[in-house]
Amino acid sequence: MAVYVDGKIPFFSRRTRDKYFKMADAHFHDNHELYYLENGKTKYFIGSEIYLLAPGDFLFIPKGEFHKTDNGGDSSTERLLFVFNDDFIGSEYSCYIDELSEDRHVRLPQEQLQLFREIIRKIEKEAELRQKNYIEMQKLYLRQILILISRFRQKDNPKKLSETYILIRNAARYISSNCNQDLSLSALSRKYAVSPGYFSKLFKKVTGVGLNEYVNISRVTAARELLKASNIPITRVAEECGFNDSNYFAQVFKKINGITPKKYALQAAEKSKGAPL
Repeated sequence: MAVYVDGKIPFFSRRTRDKYFKMADAHFHDNHELYYLENGKTKYFIGSEIYLLAPGDFLFIPKGEFHKTDNGGDSSTERLLFVFNDDFIGSEYSCYIDELSEDRHVRLPQEQLQLFREIIRKIEKEAELRQKNYIEMQKLYLRQILILISRFRQKDNPKKLSETYILIRNAARYISSNCNQDLSLSALSRKYAVSPGYFSKLFKKVTGVGLNEYVNISRVTAARELLKASNIPITRVAEECGFNDSNYFAQVFKKINGITPKKYALQAAEKSKGAPL
């Protein structure tokens, strides 16, 4: 089940995964992620989108969007990961975050990757030495990386999806945009003209997430937005997001978010009161 991760996540990490690595659960959190694949190849499922990454590719995962990755049993990987929030990067750099949010899969020309790797070495050196204001230095280097991506990113599509992947991507988009509709396996398999058994297996194989789990994720994601934006009763939120049973809605919501819908709504209201005018 996709879960909310609430804890201290390192700003930067470098990790090698074997070829059979699969993220245990889809998850989401309140930080942005900038993922860079140094070696190997991997598949990333974010929200309702599927990304196939090759060496030299960047992928941006906006805060609040659930995601999951696996190597597909094809190759081991080496990846670099930056994890940061809006305050860390600074409001004056929000335009770069907006740009990455619009077009998340990035490939730079080979000649620019060397400059990127030099910046990475500086970030790792700062973490190793931990001299005065080293976090501020890391922040400056991350800003350089964002500018580098914006300046040199290639405009062509890094990797085209197969027809099978496109079918599942379209189904995921439909589910996430129509959470109050009939999203049963039988209804979806009819819509996409494939057998229920095949559709269920294919969805899991491509996304790494079970169909029922993904439907619940999409509905709870929509519910979070309603709870943040309005004062409508929780029973109404459940109904508008496709849950026929408000008790089941509360159960699923808490399992994914770690808190009840009522507490989430109260926290959202408190944050709204404290927001600057």
